[in-house]
Amino acid sequence: MISKFLIGLFSLTGFLLISTYAVAAQPKGMITTVEMGPINPVMVKSGKGLFTSKCAMCHDLDQKRVGPSLRNITKVRKPEYIMNVIYNTVKMQKSDPIFKSLLVKFNNVPMPDPNLSKAQVRTILEYLRSVAK
Repeated sequence: MISKFLIGLFSLTGFLLISTYAVAAQPKGMITTVEMGPINPVMVKSGKGLFTSKCAMCHDLDQKRVGPSLRNITKVRKPEYIMNVIYNTVKMQKSDPIFKSLLVKFNNVPMPDPNLSKAQVRTILEYLRSVAK
């Protein structure tokens, strides 16, 4: 009786692990449109927290670090581009010529995938919009 229970438990655990890996391994679609409106203070607050925890180790608003400064990034790049760099990091590093040239400029240090949802990435974009001069 106990052995059947354990076999069932291990089978279920294995299935869940494989299912979770299969879902996580799904390719992310490229972001093609971003709805922009007035700056949303609630999203800014959330985005600032995510920026601080996920991005600030390598990016500052005003000074170069491991990666470029980002204060005015929303003035030189489209919202879709910024979101794809954060959301589709690996894909962009491999295929985007602008991203590839930045890698060379910053000593070929690859940007790690922050593993964020589209909604989370959108809040970081909103934070970056709010700090632009």
